[in-house]
Amino acid sequence: MNNRLNIKFRNQKQSFEILENEIIVDLNTSKHKLKYNIPLEDIKNTHYIVKTKQNGFTLLAYFSLILNFVLLIYIFSDLLKLSQNLLLSILISTSFAIVFVLKTFFEDYTEKHIDSSKLFYFIYTKKNALEVDTFIELVYQKQIDFFRKKYFQIDVVLPYNIQYERYIWLYNNKYINENEFEVIKDDLEKFFNFNPKL
Repeated sequence: MNNRLNIKFRNQKQSFEILENEIIVDLNTSKHKLKYNIPLEDIKNTHYIVKTKQNGFTLLAYFSLILNFVLLIYIFSDLLKLSQNLLLSILISTSFAIVFVLKTFFEDYTEKHIDSSKLFYFIYTKKNALEVDTFIELVYQKQIDFFRKKYFQIDVVLPYNIQYERYIWLYNNKYINENEFEVIKDDLEKFFNFNPKL
């Protein structure tokens, strides 16, 4: 699977890359222009979806631009010697085209947010929903691999009860199965019984 995800939606871009113990997030959206790293440990297994509305100021700016364009056509109609019917048809067809473009440009879209220590969300549309969901599953799988690598081993320095609590935590969060839990627990007990001074 690919450890990268790039999302382009209208004039917005998002980029995500999963590394060994963190995710690089690069947001260039209408709300955020940020780049940062999120440790895999800080990502929670909960998410929520938000419906996003476009920025009202941008809509007003585009509307003003359209009105100015229509006004210029009207002002220069005498200079260009356009008949009233031709002028009316140009203005109506231009208006319909502009309204259609603005409607599609300013349609609402959804964002899928993952709970984490830092902002972690995806622009979520019908076209990229499967790709985003696949990437989120990969993030959770990499997180499991990270926790298993970090905590699913016997540490000669740590006391028995701390390590035992780690294994219980791994098991309760379903990072290891019951068989793996029993095996590591037995190995831990053998290790500490063999080295009673530890």
